[in-house]
Amino acid sequence: MKRLLIFAAIAPPLGFVVAFWVMLQIANWLAGSPNTFDVAQVMMLPTIYLVGLIPALLAAWFDHALARRNVSYRIALTALFGYAISYLPLAATFWMGFVHGPDVLLFGLIGAVPSAVCSWLAAERQAPDLVPSP
Repeated sequence: MKRLLIFAAIAPPLGFVVAFWVMLQIANWLAGSPNTFDVAQVMMLPTIYLVGLIPALLAAWFDHALARRNVSYRIALTALFGYAISYLPLAATFWMGFVHGPDVLLFGLIGAVPSAVCSWLAAERQAPDLVPSP
């Protein structure tokens, strides 16, 4: 349950940050366009949750399945799954032919980065002892 909450709460806004405040700014800089960074873009968060919640929960389910099997590369595999599942909301645009070319492969980072971060946060870790033993 903790894993689902981490992915549901953190993955969609983190995907938004990766898409709009990192990737879009780099693309604008490379194209010589003006900076489009604006804190007012946070108003899109309800839409971001609407679009990103199902892929985030699917990534949480995949991460949970890997955690139950004690897979050693769980974070990397979850990031790859997040990379692949991030194309789910874009399926209609691919089908209609609006998006094409090799730059489309970068869209996967929108799901890979949040999936890796959430998988790392959901890892079961032992709390260090607060009092040293004699």
